[in-house]
Amino acid sequence: MSGPKVILVAAPEHIPALRERVGDDGRVLTFADSDPLRAMDAINAERPRVIALERVFAASPRGAALIARIKEDPALEGSEIRILSHDSDYQRVSPRRRQTPPKSVVRPVPVLDPGTRRAPRFRMSDAAEATVDGQPVRLTDMSTVGVQLVGPESLRPKQAATVALGVPGRQIVVAGTVVWARVELSRRGPAARVGIEFTDPDPAAIGAFLDANRQR
Repeated sequence: MSGPKVILVAAPEHIPALRERVGDDGRVLTFADSDPLRAMDAINAERPRVIALERVFAASPRGAALIARIKEDPALEGSEIRILSHDSDYQRVSPRRRQTPPKSVVRPVPVLDPGTRRAPRFRMSDAAEATVDGQPVRLTDMSTVGVQLVGPESLRPKQAATVALGVPGRQIVVAGTVVWARVELSRRGPAARVGIEFTDPDPAAIGAFLDANRQR
């Protein structure tokens, strides 16, 4: 027998009913919505005909990140992404919009609020240490007015955040606001890539941290 024709991702309590709807002939592989990375590994390995996602999960940040990963992989173009509801007959196919912009168009990756770069930004060294609300984060880009980082999945737009830069005892602590965030899946688990705008920062102190920790 060939591999599964359907991979289903849903909350465990909804899997039995949804499995009946997608076909229970021994070729349905199921995963809990709390473990999207295992589901993605199976999708990459099996390349099923249908990837079925429960509607509530598909609308969540983790579900959106999983759908984005599937759509970005050319090897999965033959896999249909089907969204199902656990409590109704709702069903739809998530479209694949493959639109390649003209080569002459350059689309910058935003660090802070798109279109509002008020200060030069710099890519940060992997050795740069920082926390947000006490949780370790990885800095990617930074300026004197804000920072892009990868941190806890719980970070959300418009959320107030306290950013501590540097090692304990020599930290620069600055208040900020999350201006954008998107969930990403990685081998380490789900995380949020976030843009934080500083509130009333000390340009001299942050500039010194930038000089000491940016990539050369």
